[in-house]
Amino acid sequence: MRLKLEPGEQVIVVTHPQARTLFWPFLALLLVLLAGGFCSGRITREQHIAWVAEWQTLLQAAVLVAAGVLALRMFAMPLLRWWSTLYVLTNRRLLVRRGWGRRSEQEARLSAIHEVHLEQTLLQRMLRSGNLRAEAGPGRFAWLQDVPEVHRFRALVARAVEEVPADRSDGPGGGSHPGRDTGFYTG
Repeated sequence: MRLKLEPGEQVIVVTHPQARTLFWPFLALLLVLLAGGFCSGRITREQHIAWVAEWQTLLQAAVLVAAGVLALRMFAMPLLRWWSTLYVLTNRRLLVRRGWGRRSEQEARLSAIHEVHLEQTLLQRMLRSGNLRAEAGPGRFAWLQDVPEVHRFRALVARAVEEVPADRSDGPGGGSHPGRDTGFYTG
C-alpha cells in the first residue's frame, strides 16, 4: 500500500511493531527444522527394515513437505503479519496499516487527538516498547501495539499534535468541515 499524502503533508516516522513478537515463531521454526532433520536421519538409518527401505523416498518427501507446511504456518505467517503492519506518523495524521492479503487502515487526524496513553508490561519496558492509545473523543481511539522506542514515538506524536494549527481549512477534515475532524477512518 502506497501512502497517499495530502498537499503539504510530510512523513515524520514509519515503523513496524516491536520484533519480539517473532521470538516464539522463530523458536517454533527451529524446532520444526530440528524435528524434520531428526526424522529424515532416522528414515535414512533404518535401512534394515524392509518397508522403510522400500518407501524411503516417499517418507523423506513426506517429512520434507510436513516440515515445510509447519514452517510456513508457524513462522512465515507471523512474519508476514509483522512485516505488513505499519505505524505511520505524518504532520497531519496517525495511521495504522495492517494486512498483506486483506488490508485495513485506521487513520486519525492529529487535530482530533487530545490524549495519548502509554502502557507497558515489564518485558516491554526492558525492550523499550509499549502500547499507545491515541484518544480523539468518547469511544474514538487508535490502538498501536508493541511500538518500538515507544517513549520517543509518543514524544513525536505529542510534538506533532502541538504543531497542528488549531483551525485548518486546507484539505479534507480541515476546520471548514466541522465534525469530519474528530474521527478515525477505516478503509
